[in-house]
Parts: sequence; C-alpha cells; structure tokens
Amino acid sequence: MDVTVNLNIKSFLGAPIRLKNGEMYGTLCAISTELYSFSDKDIALFQSMASFLSYYIELENNESLYRQVVEKSPDGILIENNDGIIYANHSATEMLSEQESDVIGKSVASFIDIPKLHLPHSSSHPSKDIDTKKTSEMQLMKDDGKSVDIETITTPITYKEEIVSQVMLRNVTKRKEMEDLLLKAEKLTIAGQLAAGVAHEIRNPMASIKGFVQLLKASHINNEKYCEIVLTEIERINMIVNEFLYLAKPEVYQYEMHNCIAILEEVITLLDSQANMNNVQFIKNFNENLPLFECEKNQLKQVFINIIKNAIEVMPLGGNIQIIITSKEDYVYFKFIDDGPGIPKERLAHLGEPFYTTKEKGTGLGLMITRKIIEEHNGSIVFSSEINQGTIVDISLPIFQEQQVDKSKLQNSTIA
Repeated sequence: MDVTVNLNIKSFLGAPIRLKNGEMYGTLCAISTELYSFSDKDIALFQSMASFLSYYIELENNESLYRQVVEKSPDGILIENNDGIIYANHSATEMLSEQESDVIGKSVASFIDIPKLHLPHSSSHPSKDIDTKKTSEMQLMKDDGKSVDIETITTPITYKEEIVSQVMLRNVTKRKEMEDLLLKAEKLTIAGQLAAGVAHEIRNPMASIKGFVQLLKASHINNEKYCEIVLTEIERINMIVNEFLYLAKPEVYQYEMHNCIAILEEVITLLDSQANMNNVQFIKNFNENLPLFECEKNQLKQVFINIIKNAIEVMPLGGNIQIIITSKEDYVYFKFIDDGPGIPKERLAHLGEPFYTTKEKGTGLGLMITRKIIEEHNGSIVFSSEINQGTIVDISLPIFQEQQVDKSKLQNSTIA
C-alpha cells in the first residue's frame, strides 16, 4: 500500500502469463495514476500480449531443450545442404576424429561413403522424387587404428526454407559384437546337436552290424538273412551321413521354369508301390491351368517325397492322401492332407528340428531339409494337425525367384 500511495497508483491491470502445462510463469502488469483508466480494449490487448509472451517463452524453452538434445546426443548428427556440412554435433566430430571447424563446409561423402539424397534447391519447389530415408552400415578407422562399426540414417529436413540432409551416425560396435557372439553360439549349438544326433543315430546300426558280423564269423555259415540285415543297416548309415552333409554344405542350384503338376506326378509314380503296400490311395485335385513356376526340380521332388512318404508311413493300416494344387497372383499353393493319427499340438512346434521325429526309426533330418529347401525357394511351409483327425501340410512357393543372387552365398556357408 505504501508503494501505491507513494506512486499515486489508482488503476492496475494484470494478465497472467501461463504456460501450456499450467505453470504460472509471471504476470504482465500496467499501472495508471487515474481512476478506471483501462478500457475493455486495453484488457483484451493485455491478454493477447500475455498469450504471445507465453508462446515466446515456450518457444525459447523448447529451443533450449532441443539444442541440448541434439548437442549432447550420443548419436552423431550432421546437417548438410548442397554446399556442404552446415552443422555437426560433438558426437559426430568425435566419431569422424575431426574438429568442428574442419568439418563445416565439407561434404559428408569426404568423410564417409553413404547413399546421398537428391535434394531440390528450394523447399518451395520440392522434387516429386525426393528420397525419404536411406540407411547403411560401414566401418570407420579411428586415429588409434581401431575400427568402429557405425550405422547411418539419412533423412531430408527443412532448415531456413531449404531442404537439407540430416545424417545420423550411430556406433553399433557393441551390438555387432553381441550379434557375432550370438551367431557363433548358435552355430556351435547346432553343430553340437547335429554331432550328438549323428553319433546316436549311427551307434545303433553299428551295434547291429557288429553283432551280426560276430555271429557270421562264429557260425561259418553263409546266412543270407544276416547279410541282408547288415546291408540294410549300412544303407541306413549312408542315408544319415548324406543328410548330414547336405545340411553342412548346401550346394548352389540352377532355377528353371517347371510344371508343378508334372513334378508331383513323378513323385506319386515313384511312391505308388509303397502306397499300395500300405493300402493308401492318392486323391488328386489339380487345377489344370496352373502356371509354370521357377524352382530347382530335384529339390522340390525331395520335398514332396519327404512329405508324402511321411504321410504313407503314419497310416500302416491304410487311408487317403489328398493333394491339392492351386495358384493365386504370384504364388503356387500345395496342400497335403492325410488320414493319419494326427500330431499333438505340443509336438507340432518341434517339427523340423534336428533329430526330433515322431517315427520310431526316423532321424528328423528329412523335415529339417524340407524346411531348408522351401526357405531357399523363398516359400513357406506350415503344419497343422488334430489328434485322430490327420495332418495338413501347406506349402506356398513364389512363381518367380527374385533373389537367386543371394543363393550363391550358400556355396561358402557351413554349419560351424
């Protein structure tokens, strides 16, 4: 009150400056030595000015926050226009082993080899074909001679009415090291499983061979029955070794256009005698207008042999195997339905794992190879089954193979 009296204040106008989060930042005030000197227009003007001040303060706070986020970011950030780099944060210059003054004005390409965005000269005339994002991975050599794995993400942004490139540099060395460790551990695990499985599977026929050879040696009699068992067991060992070698060292195959019906008819003819012995009938539902599709014929025959043979073996008392082939858009679809006893749901998820099998004398490698061949053809295979309702195998394969170049890498791949 003393201040009011001393300054002869007779009118006071105050408008709160309130931020978006509800925080009261301050008050915009006006005083007058006359009574009732502020009109409705003055009040509206003050409220408008207070709103503007709150917006300006929010803008300043946000700009300060964003500046700290960018400048203190652990990821490197570079901003480049058509004339060169116009901004580089501390992390970026540290990754490039440069000072900020040595980076500004130069092109990003002079430091790292990354895909470049094609930028228009003005944001008022943007290009219709402007890129949205480009990513890449590379290695940077540091001054101490050590290499650093980095991931780059290049995106267009607008700066001072100009479209520029924002390049983010992320150190992924630790992540790559962890991925390599996990990959090595996975390979060792698979190799261990395969080695243990092969050793277990071969031990049984070897024990039989040893026993019957000892009997033959002791009896000095030409026993054809024993010889037949020995030959059967040797053939079983040979089959296990061949399957193991296929998984360990895949080959590179030639993909050509084939008729899927013709391939399946060959397989059915091949297995027809085994089906007759088990009283199994084939029910075929083929669309005669199916297109040719690109595949490795012998590999696809192996897939169909494995699936149909499994279906025959699970129906020793007879039954039907329904085979349906259809096509839609860019895919050919195969469906195999048997009348077997079905597979419990808890066991379905393990089909295709090495040495996991539902058959007494199976190795589990057949379905594993089947999955691998389908994956190499960029297709998919799905098993569904109900107890006492049979099993359904659905396979989808693309009509054209678009990634044959990648398959050449299989030549150098190994399990371990």
